[in-house]
Amino acid sequence: MTFLDEYSITDLIHSDPRYQTLRERLDGYRRGSDEYLLALMEELPLNSWPNYKEYLKKQASPLGPSHDLDKSPIFRSIMSHRQLVTCTDHNLKTFFDHFQFAVRMWPQNHCLGVRPYDPVTRTWEPEYKFETYQQVYERAQCFGSGILSLVNVKKKLNLENNNFVVTILSHNSPQWVITDLACQCYDLTNSSLYETLGGETSEYILNLTESPVLCFSIINLYKILTILPNLKYINTLICMDEHDEHKLNAVNESLLNNNIKNSLGENVSLHSMKHVETIGAMTSIPLIPPTPKSLYTISFTSGTTGLPKGVEISQQVIASGIAFSLSTFKVPNHKKGKQCYDMCFLPLAHIFERQILTYGLTRGTGMGFLHQPDPAALVEDLRILKPDALALVPRILTRFEAGIKTNLSKGSIQKNLATNIIDAKSARFTSRSGTDKSIMNFLVYHRVLIDRIRDGLGLSNASYMITGSAPISKDTLLFLRSCLDIGMRQGYGSTESFAGICLSEPYEKDPGSCGAIGITAECRLKDVPEMNYLTQKELKGELQLRGPQIFEKYYKNEKATEEAFDEEGWFSTGDIAKIDEKGRLYIIDRVKNFFKLSHGEYIAPEKIENIYLSSCPYITQIFVFGDSLQSYLVGIVSIDIEGILKLLTDIGYDNGTEEKNFTHWDTTTLIININEDVNLKRRVLTEFNKCCSDSLQGFEKLHNIFVGVDLMTVNNECVTPTLKIKRIQSTKFFKNELDNLYKEGSIIKNGKL
Repeated sequence: MTFLDEYSITDLIHSDPRYQTLRERLDGYRRGSDEYLLALMEELPLNSWPNYKEYLKKQASPLGPSHDLDKSPIFRSIMSHRQLVTCTDHNLKTFFDHFQFAVRMWPQNHCLGVRPYDPVTRTWEPEYKFETYQQVYERAQCFGSGILSLVNVKKKLNLENNNFVVTILSHNSPQWVITDLACQCYDLTNSSLYETLGGETSEYILNLTESPVLCFSIINLYKILTILPNLKYINTLICMDEHDEHKLNAVNESLLNNNIKNSLGENVSLHSMKHVETIGAMTSIPLIPPTPKSLYTISFTSGTTGLPKGVEISQQVIASGIAFSLSTFKVPNHKKGKQCYDMCFLPLAHIFERQILTYGLTRGTGMGFLHQPDPAALVEDLRILKPDALALVPRILTRFEAGIKTNLSKGSIQKNLATNIIDAKSARFTSRSGTDKSIMNFLVYHRVLIDRIRDGLGLSNASYMITGSAPISKDTLLFLRSCLDIGMRQGYGSTESFAGICLSEPYEKDPGSCGAIGITAECRLKDVPEMNYLTQKELKGELQLRGPQIFEKYYKNEKATEEAFDEEGWFSTGDIAKIDEKGRLYIIDRVKNFFKLSHGEYIAPEKIENIYLSSCPYITQIFVFGDSLQSYLVGIVSIDIEGILKLLTDIGYDNGTEEKNFTHWDTTTLIININEDVNLKRRVLTEFNKCCSDSLQGFEKLHNIFVGVDLMTVNNECVTPTLKIKRIQSTKFFKNELDNLYKEGSIIKNGKL
């Protein structure tokens, strides 16, 4: 099915009578001008027009009845029901258009920032240092020009030749973003490698894309030199860190020495980013702006089986993604026209953070980076940056939750006061939607508790947080919203949809959904009879997507592309979703991940894992396993140490028949005792199962567990870089533990599930 080549947010506003008031507020500006676009962005999101409260009641609706007995109706956003949006405006049809707009509007705004390292004191400076939008733009042009010059001279081609892929292998940094923007300046396609990928996979991607240039952080030099003999097309290596030129020259002279050649006979050379920028400034190749059809990036999915697939994301797709972001994110009135900040924390190799980045760079936001690539540095840097918004995954948010609860439980008076305040806030948020504007909130709750917690986490300026990529407990969302007095937004998307295509509202009284489908895509559900998901019975089934924000094909993989799309252009996500009466999506299961136990019941392990993760704040990872010769399930569970210690302190041991001082146990002692003491393990597992009592049937609950901390990692190949379970590998890796769990037997079989 085809869509209009261009249908912008501005087209929507000028054609839909519901937006008449908004249209009148923009009438003083020439449509499409920078002034018009700036005024438009200040008036968004779209769901504020004509009435936000009405939008909350119905956020998406069907186009009409379904014509297929095995499909649901097609759902579209209420905000743009007649036509799907492809871009923000006809003058903003690529990511590069958006960034240039930001440079014109806010040339002196802070753009990319880090905490500098002081070699004298050997400490990181206590404040961020930023380059402006104008400075970043100039650097990106120089770097892009330098890349073209180096690669094409070796290939003996015209300097403007841009028919190649630039690959990035690095943690998040300003240099990563400048490299991406350099590609924008010259219509170069880029691709990014996860730092956690093994050598074989990195080789596969670099050879598949025939990439001649690899931009990397210095910590990856050993990995690159190890696989370099197997890289057929690389001719230029660029170290992105600010590094001693003499050391890089030593590598060139001693290790490369002009003797290393690729399969095309081209010499392989190593350069610093600064050196490449200098070359680019001298050659000063004219800009080659991308078009909507240009291939922006090839983003490789971290598949749970086999080699990763490369998702082709065009400038059309990314422009749609930015339009979706602008249509749903709200800048509070008191922050309009002011410099805002965001922490670029989640890996840019994953599409989630790239969507957040594109929105930030469109709105003139200052993007901060960790002073070192270690998640443990997050809170320290948040306290300095004080971002206005923040995107995190559930694992980080549950750690925030556990840390807050632990700190609040240290004194009985403090604990009781905090409990009363948080309970009052939770009651308010579950009784009605919207922010808490009560006098009690600002004069008492904030002063006594909330501001202290926000300051401690560096969230004193934050208006909302976004989470995605994995399930999260409703209780966690409500707790964080209550104790931080902050909007919590859960989204859904995939690499194939350039991350988010729906996002929940920040202060809904019934949290837990991923929000309604956005203005740049439409969705429907398809029957999965073997899993008993029937759309005519209830609105549950495999989620299918279609629209401008959905990719068109996998890179050099026609077979996978054909399998992913049907004849009408619907992309099958492989996720099982349900749609509620408001039109909001919930991801509840995964297609094909099911098996039978000995009693004949079908088991959907991913659904069960999602429910444990979203219902039980003590669990950070879980792998559910069932032997077809057994009648019950067992599990490998990574636990939150602070949360479990607090739980055990609260509930006691073995119904109080034996006293144990849990607070003095370190992590190793706790793990050993739970795994070896059946009574203690039963106590813990019973609490886990209580959390899921309303969501799982008895045969779906775990009967025995093996616990630890971060048991499933990319390094042991049990999860993908985006933390999806690899079932075959996990089964092999934990074979001894799983065998022992069944040997030990059900530890709750005679108890109440």
